[in-house]
Amino acid sequence: MLCSGQGVPVQKGEIMKRKYIYTIVAAALLVCLGMSVVFLRPDKEQQLVKEFLDQTFTKSEENAKLYQAVMDSPSVIGLGVDQQTQKETAGKAQQASEEFEKAYSTYLDSNGMDDFQNGLFGYMLDLYTADETWEISETEIMKDNDAYKFRVSMNVGDTPQEIQGRAEVNDGKIGNLDITEL
Repeated sequence: MLCSGQGVPVQKGEIMKRKYIYTIVAAALLVCLGMSVVFLRPDKEQQLVKEFLDQTFTKSEENAKLYQAVMDSPSVIGLGVDQQTQKETAGKAQQASEEFEKAYSTYLDSNGMDDFQNGLFGYMLDLYTADETWEISETEIMKDNDAYKFRVSMNVGDTPQEIQGRAEVNDGKIGNLDITEL
C-alpha cells in the first residue's frame, strides 16, 4: 500500500503503530503537565500563612484604622474613676477587640490570636504609632514538618528588617504562631 504523496510503500499496521505511539506520548505529556500543576502549586495551608503575612505586613488604610481603634481604646479603671468613664472605655476596648478579631479570625484560631497579640501585634502597633513607612521586599514560606517557617524581609524607612517565625496550621487556621526573630 502506498502512503499518499510519498511514493514509499507503508504497511497499514505501521500507521496504526505510529498512531498508538503518538497517543501514548500525548497522554504521558498530559499526565506530566497535570502532575506538575498539582505538585508545584502551594498547598492550602501554605496559602493561608501567606495571606496572613500579607494582611499583617502590608501597610493599608484598613490596617491603619484597625490599629488606630486599638490605640484609641484603652480601658480606664481604678480608684477615683467614675463608673461612666469605666463603662465608656471598656465599651471602646471591647469594640476594638471585636474589630481586631473580625480582621484576623479568618487566619487565626484562639491560640493563634493570643500568640499574635503577644508577639507581632506590638511590633506592628509600634510601626503604626511611629507613622513609619515600610514595604515588604520578600516573603518566604517553607514547609517544616507539620508547620511552616516564614521569613518576611521589609524596608522600614531606609532600614532593612527581617521577621522570622513559625506557624502551625490546625483545622484550616493558624493555631500556633511563634516569632523567632524580630
